[in-house]
Amino acid sequence: MRNLQRQANEQGTRDVRAVLSRDTLAYCGEPNTFLADQKARLKGGEEARARTLTSILRKLNESVPFSERSDLSSFVNWKGNAASPIHRWMRYREAYSPHLITKLGLGSSILDPFCGCGSILIGAAENGYSSTGIDINPLAVFATKVKLTPLPKGKIAALKRFAAMLTNTGDLGKAWPLPALSIASKVFEPVITDTLLKIRRLIESEFSDDSESRDFLMLAWIAILESVGSYFKEGNGIKYRNKKRLKTGYVQRLEGAWQTERFGDDQELFVRDAFEAQIQMMLQDTKFWRKGDWAKQEVVHGNVLEMDSLLGTRKYESVIFSPPYANRFDYFESMKVELWFGGFVDSYESINRFRKASLRSHLGADLTRPYEPISELEKLIGLMDQDASSWRMGVPALLRGYFEDMRTTLKHCRKTLHSGKCFVVVGNSAFAGVIVPTDVILAKIALESGFKKAEVLVTRHLTVAPQQRNQLSRFQDNMRESVVVLST
Repeated sequence: MRNLQRQANEQGTRDVRAVLSRDTLAYCGEPNTFLADQKARLKGGEEARARTLTSILRKLNESVPFSERSDLSSFVNWKGNAASPIHRWMRYREAYSPHLITKLGLGSSILDPFCGCGSILIGAAENGYSSTGIDINPLAVFATKVKLTPLPKGKIAALKRFAAMLTNTGDLGKAWPLPALSIASKVFEPVITDTLLKIRRLIESEFSDDSESRDFLMLAWIAILESVGSYFKEGNGIKYRNKKRLKTGYVQRLEGAWQTERFGDDQELFVRDAFEAQIQMMLQDTKFWRKGDWAKQEVVHGNVLEMDSLLGTRKYESVIFSPPYANRFDYFESMKVELWFGGFVDSYESINRFRKASLRSHLGADLTRPYEPISELEKLIGLMDQDASSWRMGVPALLRGYFEDMRTTLKHCRKTLHSGKCFVVVGNSAFAGVIVPTDVILAKIALESGFKKAEVLVTRHLTVAPQQRNQLSRFQDNMRESVVVLST
């Protein structure tokens, strides 16, 4: 039955290669006529596909009320985490602003089932609210716990003494073991690797009996890895600094010269200075722990798909989250250096276990898990260009799995709410010549999952990738980042 449904959905966009092959015989000896007819057929097929896509998107958009909320754009795509006290302790580019608590009128008990590095939980503490966060990434949970754990004056004083000692110590001692990550020797220069691992062992030995202070320093150490590394995060993974990106592609930088330009003549001093600056910045921010209610915040390491077992019967006044977008980004891949060097994974089996269990927003997740078909999504998949790389890589299975996982998540969220609202910050996607309106599909799923009302607040409009711009230029309005508001 499912195969028949899929065939019906794809009927309007069947590959014309068989037809063209037949027509080639008919036009032998008349190449110009054949080419003109071939172009006309292809153009007609594209126009028919565009009309179908227009109809599907229009019907989906008409199924839920929309409001323009450009005033929220700087909060859902928040760059303030790079400068805001406590938030800035570890760079997390996917963060959104804790000011959404007040902008959206959240209640005094909040659940964030994709809490990342804890923006909402920190905001809840500062407002005197209570909150719970969940995340499958152990590094994100670790960072959030450190941020939410105020240290007493005595421990802060000891950390200041450690920072001073580190500055004045000549020989840092023995190095911590190098992680078994296959690219461990490529992501740092040898001197930088040695310095980092010596500092790591020093942290472990100096604070072996004080886990809170040790974790504070470990977060500072993890936070500088990218800045002192020979790598940087980009897109769906990491790139290396020995190559420079130009409009025409990447070119190799001169060996020796780029290292001096980046790290200076003394690489050990570069690492020491970066680590001390990070510690001093974090210590400076500890004064912000004096206000707010930090004891009412909890972060849970676990899978959102198992939220019912993680939270039991707990209830909240509001739920807010920004799930990974359906964009193929594997955050375990882009954060693998920090995960390995921080000791959160110690084998490829362990990191792959996290990757497979995570939300099906990327191709490394377990795409074989079952799903319930969504008719509108199947129609969109049926319109996709099957010659596109995203199709060949398995994007249809990703999309089906993504919305099934979001269905499970939304059902759990509905059960946790007293009588308040759930807010989902999400962006739409484009694959193989088709835009997938994630926001309205999520609204539809939510209504089927027990929510009584859904609304989409459009915060800003996005652009499609350059390679799809010609195909999708007329559909640009559907590329947006939104807050989906769900009422009980």
